[in-house]
Amino acid sequence: MKLAAIICEFNPLHTGHKRLIDYARSVADKVVCIMSGNFTQRGLPACADKYARARHAILAGADLVVELPVAFATASAENFAFGGIAAVKRLGADCLVFGSECGEIEPLLNCAAMLENAETQHKIREQIARGLNYPAAVAKATGLTELDKPNNTLAVEYIRALQKHSLHDVTPLTIRREDNYNGSAPVEFASSALLRNDISLREKYSFEYVAKDIDDAVSERYLSFAPIALSVATAESLRNTEGVTEGLENRIFAADKTKGYEYMMEQIKTKRYTRLKLQRIILNWILGITKEDVCRYKSEFQSVKALAVRQSATALLANTDSKTDELTRRADELYGALAQRKLPSALCVIKE
Repeated sequence: MKLAAIICEFNPLHTGHKRLIDYARSVADKVVCIMSGNFTQRGLPACADKYARARHAILAGADLVVELPVAFATASAENFAFGGIAAVKRLGADCLVFGSECGEIEPLLNCAAMLENAETQHKIREQIARGLNYPAAVAKATGLTELDKPNNTLAVEYIRALQKHSLHDVTPLTIRREDNYNGSAPVEFASSALLRNDISLREKYSFEYVAKDIDDAVSERYLSFAPIALSVATAESLRNTEGVTEGLENRIFAADKTKGYEYMMEQIKTKRYTRLKLQRIILNWILGITKEDVCRYKSEFQSVKALAVRQSATALLANTDSKTDELTRRADELYGALAQRKLPSALCVIKE
């Protein structure tokens, strides 16, 4: 049996994701999705809880959905990919399928090879020292225009992580994002960001079973809660938080938290730090995710929790378990409080 893996968020799942799952099914017998849980790489709550989104993936054609622990799900592209590929290794997948803006594997392989070069890394650090954020520094240091697109960036990190995990037998496969997913007037596909922000697009570019589960109030409540939570932070606790570098803890500590999330973010941000990086740091502090935690997870992460499975594919559960790690448990408790309801906790088995 050939197994294809997809590392994903499905926040929310849309027709472009369905196209990716269909492609994975065309090259393998079974498809497993390694999905972020209740919080995502944006450093914000997912649009629907993790069991609902796992069920969406099965209904769209996947056979099994497992959870990417929150320590990786809310991390930089490098660590997000590292955790995802660790799960690929645990599950024994034969190929990794992902979307990219370039749609060709060779340029991505070349980019990954260049980023492993010590001289390239030195040039990147020089650009960061001059005030550029990491994506801009990489583009400036390498001249690789492929890396100025988010899906290309993740694709390159997946390839690098495959090499770090010595998964030379796992074949990376990519398909092109054919449409302007993020455009205000998409043609065939719309991005998850557009669907989160524009309710009117959900029916056309997603599915009824997805739209009915989206809870927009969760993010609204989180944005109200975060500045209040941060008001009791100390500079020392911020310094130890995953993602904090170069005295950034002082900017966060000093920021005015009395006028809401956006006002606070305006005071913290600089050219050197992307908005997404800052959002991740704030969430990491709230969840208590430290630099030490991430190092420990990278060295110890071996098991994956199953969220949903197709009834005919329950044999795939052999390489999963039902345990939730402590950091992910905290994230689940916070999400439940924001959703103001008790969340599901049992494996979802979808009948044919």
